[in-house]
Amino acid sequence: MPRTAPGRRLLIAAVLAAGIAAGTTACTVAHRTEVFRQDELSDAQQAIADIQFAAADLTIDGTVDRADTTYNPNQPITLSVRTSKDANVAILRVLANGDTTIVFPNRAHRDAALRANTTLTVPAGGDKVKIAADKPGVVLFALIASASDKSWLFKRPPDDGSDFADLGVTSRNIAKDIASSLKGSAAAAVHLTVRISGGGLL
Repeated sequence: MPRTAPGRRLLIAAVLAAGIAAGTTACTVAHRTEVFRQDELSDAQQAIADIQFAAADLTIDGTVDRADTTYNPNQPITLSVRTSKDANVAILRVLANGDTTIVFPNRAHRDAALRANTTLTVPAGGDKVKIAADKPGVVLFALIASASDKSWLFKRPPDDGSDFADLGVTSRNIAKDIASSLKGSAAAAVHLTVRISGGGLL
């Protein structure tokens, strides 16, 4: 094996050390930004996430109030929503078992209308409602917007004694009803997932 000059050996060692350090930094950044995290939906949640609308000149975007999108059981979750055009907005919370709840509109804010490029915060400051989940796992939020207010989705009142309207656990049927009620209307949807910590979740 040919010998390597001492100076060259030192240069190679330095390059290798720098590469390892860079790789470590990259892994740290990837972990911090959760590049490798994937929130797997249950079949019941996927039924809601799979709702399709005809292409429309309307978009909806949303975020939650924690950058890591991870919450403790019963910790309040705040969502922010914007639409590209004046629209009516509904937010569904879908648990792994398919339990689907309309968390907006709600008892504190019953008007589904949202002006274009205006941020809607749910719950808004001072609203006496709380969005949370009590069991560890992945929670899906489906944010749906339509230029029309004809869908029952934007008019369903909260259940008696509750801040929200509970639609039950038959998420496939719920998805069909939503798609049917918005057929022919300009509509758009986006989906967010959060994790409720515990039960071995990262």
